[in-house]
Amino acid sequence: MSDPEASGAVEAADPAFAELFDASHVVADLKADSRESVISAIVARVGELGLVSDARWLETALTERERMVPTAMPNGVAFLHARHRAAEKFPRQFLFLARSRAGVAFGSPDERPTHLFFLLALRKDMAHLRWLARLSWICRNRTTVANLVKAADGDEIARLLRYAVEELPGNLKQRP
Repeated sequence: MSDPEASGAVEAADPAFAELFDASHVVADLKADSRESVISAIVARVGELGLVSDARWLETALTERERMVPTAMPNGVAFLHARHRAAEKFPRQFLFLARSRAGVAFGSPDERPTHLFFLLALRKDMAHLRWLARLSWICRNRTTVANLVKAADGDEIARLLRYAVEELPGNLKQRP
């Protein structure tokens, strides 16, 4: 009998957005003014939530990844992630979002401040890539990004993001 995980069959379905993200996964008022302080604040919060079993590893992995090539994109968004999957470091998979209204210089190609910092912590490469594609699609829309930046609180941010996921085009919609 063949191993479904080895064949890739297990990766056919991505974890649902509701399994990965909720309002507790938002820092609505990030107090950081440098790349290092952004990473440190995000890691501290996911550590407090019990989303990572080794916060020191995560901080080092994110810092090293950012030194290689910044994950900041034009339009004020960055997609932080470790270079290599380390499923054993995460009790569960998650997406996390920190928002800085003021913005932080984070190495964006357009040299503008970054306001939204997504952290992707998925166990499988294909799920990571598909969620990265979905979030990238959502954040290419300047109005969506502006609404997330000006949202009142973490609950509103989570609601706006949930709505944006529901409105993804057909080829990016989640398959059951």
